[in-house]
Amino acid sequence: MKDTDFLFLTALLRARETSMLTKERINRMLDAREYDDAAKILADCGYADMSGMGAGQIEGVLQEHRSGVYSELGAYEYARGLVDLFRMKYDYHNAKVLVKSTGTSAASSGLLSDSGRIGAKEINDASVTGDKSGLPPILAEVMDTASGTLSRTGNPQLSDIEIDKAYFAELLSVADGLQDSFVTGYIRLLIDSANLRITVRCVRTGRDSDFLRTALIPGGCVGVDAIEASYGEDSLTVFAGGSLDEAARLGADALKGGAQTLFELACDNAALKYFDGTLFISFGPAPVFAYLAKLEWEITAIRMILTGILTGIAPDVIRERLRDCNV
Repeated sequence: MKDTDFLFLTALLRARETSMLTKERINRMLDAREYDDAAKILADCGYADMSGMGAGQIEGVLQEHRSGVYSELGAYEYARGLVDLFRMKYDYHNAKVLVKSTGTSAASSGLLSDSGRIGAKEINDASVTGDKSGLPPILAEVMDTASGTLSRTGNPQLSDIEIDKAYFAELLSVADGLQDSFVTGYIRLLIDSANLRITVRCVRTGRDSDFLRTALIPGGCVGVDAIEASYGEDSLTVFAGGSLDEAARLGADALKGGAQTLFELACDNAALKYFDGTLFISFGPAPVFAYLAKLEWEITAIRMILTGILTGIAPDVIRERLRDCNV
């Protein structure tokens, strides 16, 4: 990728960023007296009117918004690889749903996403018919192997682990192919974050080192061997000193009875903080990549706020869950 290829897109997205969700808009939504008043504030962010909608309808609008942005930016050939790095998550989410559906159609389940590289109907049809020739090779292969694992063991966790490993392997492969150190660095951070979460879960549930070795994902800045070697009371020290330093500290607190939600939030925030410096980059792939990451955060935040209001969660509780997010 050449920085100059992104002159137009960088300018376009810089302008759009001014309309994205901000702390001020979040506070207005949470202080609104009625759900509809909160939903209408999102019109300023370019979203369809979600007044009067239930949780399922909200999810549909958010998915349509995300898919529209992905399709628009993916139409620029030089940016397609960046968009695909975000789309992949939904391909592999769909793979998990379909593997667990044991060969039956999941098209009407409401669990499939249309935000991936492969449409929900296309991947569903491939699963039902067994003809996966139209799918990316890594995705097609892992759907078959994960189905075999689930059939053999009856353990959906093991099939999910296989799919997660394939997901991160393809992420890293595509990122390396783009030959941009900023993009590759982000993917390696995501892998480290996933391995930190895996380690905390394994310690909390008393899993042995063999299971940890099965679950860990190669390719991060913190080596799998180092994580395995430190497994035990001091498991999280290998993550200290880097981007996940705070998350590792809160993970250690969670293992001693602290709040798990604070740990999870710190992992998410570490990924967002990676993009702090892109505000000072005039043009290139990094600002476009950062916009896509912020879009993912924005949609997650909107879902949390609107569904929280619908279900009667106190505004201060919602704020607590969003408090460290970069906006």
